[in-house]
Amino acid sequence: MRMPRILARYAVREALVYSSLGLLGVGGILLTFNLLRQISDVAQVGLGVGDLLSLVACLLGIFAPYALPVAFLFGVVATVSRLSADAEILAMRALGVSVAQLMVPFLLLALLTSGMTAVLLNVVEPSSRRELRSVAADIAARGGLIRPGRFRRLDRGGERLLLVEERADDGTLDGVFLTDRTDPTRPFTVVAAKGRFAFDREQSVARIELENGDIHFGRGEGNGGHDLDEERHIAFGTFTYAWDMSGFLGSGLQQVKARELDSSKLREVLRHFDEHGEAPSWTRMKPRPVYELQLQRRYALSVAPLLFAALGLTLGLRRSRGAGSWGAIVCALLVFAYYALLTLGTDLAGEGSVPVIVGLWLPNAVFAAVAVGLLARARRQEL
Repeated sequence: MRMPRILARYAVREALVYSSLGLLGVGGILLTFNLLRQISDVAQVGLGVGDLLSLVACLLGIFAPYALPVAFLFGVVATVSRLSADAEILAMRALGVSVAQLMVPFLLLALLTSGMTAVLLNVVEPSSRRELRSVAADIAARGGLIRPGRFRRLDRGGERLLLVEERADDGTLDGVFLTDRTDPTRPFTVVAAKGRFAFDREQSVARIELENGDIHFGRGEGNGGHDLDEERHIAFGTFTYAWDMSGFLGSGLQQVKARELDSSKLREVLRHFDEHGEAPSWTRMKPRPVYELQLQRRYALSVAPLLFAALGLTLGLRRSRGAGSWGAIVCALLVFAYYALLTLGTDLAGEGSVPVIVGLWLPNAVFAAVAVGLLARARRQEL
């Protein structure tokens, strides 16, 4: 007999509830961990409430395509485990519902999840990654790190410090005090009456154009390891102090990385390789395999929810108490196995040991083989 619609709707509703809980859990963990890391980087160039909200939106777009399949897997395993533990699966089988018929609603959900994952991977994630760099660059470009009356670090190690007494509405800086100890053999301090901040997006280099001031060279350690007692100072009319910000903004903001390109752009780059033998000038990464890996990764990950549905159903049929904890354990193991195989395949393909398509589709092939075997076993147990 066909699976009654009421039972199909019941299974779908249960899976959606558990998947929503899984998405909140997995998404929350990914978002929190990566938001803290981004804040620690971008906070060095200044961070406001609006900037924080923009960061959250970008990170949601980046990690949604990875959290969604994992949450769906948890939803399938938890749903089937609960139905099996409460003997509802047994009751369905008594009504003539087979494992294959039970799979139908979950496969429909898997198709929907695969479609959503494909859109997120091919369009939303690349756009969010570009926007994330743009947000950081915008903060830097407006001189967000400069807060009047407060010492600000210009690098992670605190070897460059900046103090500005006042900042006018037009961006003019009054009373600038700057120390640089990046070179222990020549530490120096700059004191200037005025200055103006500028940021070069292309090179990820920040500059302060200083006027009417002095550079004081302090005692440092000479090349022979001896202290230098001599202090010198130089008066200047204009002086430009520049420092590299690529450590947390990335160099070449106008040149995009492979993971920041949507799939149509990736295919365009690969066509350019076929026609000219090299990457277009507007790309940052020049080796062809980088773009092939990125494209095949998106295709392979988009298919993962279908495999998760088949594996989640067969593994969830195990009747046990504690369906929620059992589902979480199975989900964690499957996700670890999938991404471990994906990492292995990516490394092998990146080294040229195997073709790109073989390396990136390795986890899907393994999971498909296991799913077919488990489904065949479940089918034999029905007969």
